Amino acid sequence: MTHRPEITAERQGAVRSLPEVTLPELVEAQVRRTPDAPAVSSGETHLTYREFNGRANRLARLLTARGAGPERVVAVLLPRGAELAVALLAIAKSGSAYLPVELDYPQERIAFLLADARPDVVLRVQAGPGVEGTEGRELVLDSPEVTAELSRQPDTDLTQRERLAPLLPANTAYVNYTSGSTGKPKAVAIEHRSLADYLAWATRAYPSLGPGGTSLWHSPCSFDMTVSELWAPLAGGGRVLINALAEDGHGQKVDCTFLKGTPSHLPLLELLPDGYSPTRLLMLGGEALHGPALAEWRRRHPAATVVNVYGPTETTVNIAEFRLAPGDRAPEGVLPLGRVMDNTRVHVLDERLRPVPQGETGELYVAGAGLARGYRGSPLLTAERFVADPFGAPGTRMYRTGDLASWTPDGLLEFRGRADHQVKVRGFRVEPGEIEGVLAQHPDVSRAIVLVREDRARDQRIVAYLTRSGTREPDPAELRRHVAALVPHYMVPAAFVVLDRFPLTPNAKVDRGALPVPEYAAGAGEGALAARSPEERILCGLVSEVLGVSGVGVGDDFFALGGHSLTAFRLVSRVRGVFGVELPVRAVFEAPTVA
Repeated sequence: MTHRPEITAERQGAVRSLPEVTLPELVEAQVRRTPDAPAVSSGETHLTYREFNGRANRLARLLTARGAGPERVVAVLLPRGAELAVALLAIAKSGSAYLPVELDYPQERIAFLLADARPDVVLRVQAGPGVEGTEGRELVLDSPEVTAELSRQPDTDLTQRERLAPLLPANTAYVNYTSGSTGKPKAVAIEHRSLADYLAWATRAYPSLGPGGTSLWHSPCSFDMTVSELWAPLAGGGRVLINALAEDGHGQKVDCTFLKGTPSHLPLLELLPDGYSPTRLLMLGGEALHGPALAEWRRRHPAATVVNVYGPTETTVNIAEFRLAPGDRAPEGVLPLGRVMDNTRVHVLDERLRPVPQGETGELYVAGAGLARGYRGSPLLTAERFVADPFGAPGTRMYRTGDLASWTPDGLLEFRGRADHQVKVRGFRVEPGEIEGVLAQHPDVSRAIVLVREDRARDQRIVAYLTRSGTREPDPAELRRHVAALVPHYMVPAAFVVLDRFPLTPNAKVDRGALPVPEYAAGAGEGALAARSPEERILCGLVSEVLGVSGVGVGDDFFALGGHSLTAFRLVSRVRGVFGVELPVRAVFEAPTVA
């Protein structure tokens, strides 16, 4: 008889009946409950639940006429705003899965995603990027023809007969691409039933998402943080305030009860006006959260609850949480991942899939209602990561996260690192192997190793170490352009370090601990130009202060010196404090030199 280790209550969330519904049904039920309550606000656009649902119904019918339907994909290339929220719901109503594609991705990256996903419809606007190979499948939302066609569509909810096929809970709701260790992104397919299960948990567990609550949607649409920021409030009766933190200064008054972010956002919240901080619930996830990092924010917002959450994209957002209620003392070190959520089972196993004793480290496996279907179009990769669950009913699976963890005596899950080289940078999942593969395509690179360094507290930076393929010295600026053309901005290394050879361990493996601290060089070439006015001299000093780099010249590129989106916010804050000028963050991206 096969021995099946006991799964204690501490390792399994409460078992609840699964909501056999789809995303459109959840939103439509809320429309019937509160038709005239505010649903979505973005700039000058304010939509009630009735208006939001009606717009989505019109677009859903148009999408259906263009071939959208269950188990098909609609790619979305739209700026964040009310129309993006409408489009995502419309796609779900048509039965298709939505594939979010960020507008600031490199053209090559966008082309790859669309070629790999093969969407039946591509939604975009006239000012947005067009992509070769999608002719005949594009639907340009703001074109006169489409605008006129939309106005003629009924605004009532779609029936199953109006779709190409019935929409079922087992159909795919959305597809998210994550960084892949094989050198190309992986397409995670999440079904409606898994999404509905998470939303049921969120609306039960977080009242601040319900009626009278306001969620701030600030994350990229391709980041599954969007599920908590957008869909959880709309399924529970709350309002979604769409405000592009990365785009604008502080012109719009913000007053939110709920905000989800990463621990890397904490310094940003300390710089922004208090209206950007939630009054009831701050949810943080995506990377390790240290207790001391919370101290200042909690001092300023003593009435808010802080929740540290954990969950890979493949498990539908979150599967565990650790709560700090107002007045609770935060641990001195890294906060636990916490307790397992409803309808979820978590195993910490050794290499032979046996449960490890309490307090010992093992690999973390997740089973339950939140598991993704797998990786779309990649059956072998799916079989590698979604394995048979020896502790569950026949036919059930568990997801091998690659995270290392342990159990505390009181049933809390604690993070112990990675079993591989995958990392999180400002909440984004990054497979160094994907960046290494891109660098290896450059003719001057023989081999590359990519890792994340934190040489300054709370300032993680991706660093690429490489050896040359010939006698020509690789040019860091050229390498940066090469990588930036193929991967999202958050995956572009902050420094490129050329070595004659990699340091090795006695086992002849690369000694990653012996790789040198990079120098974020300033003052090279055009960057060496001295300041030509008092304002430029002060601004050079502010860039130097924010990045911890000396000798900044007026031609030095902020991002080539190691800057990223969060340090750009710090620079804008310092400019505001010193010059009294409201500089939008996008200005740093559009003109990244002092000059």
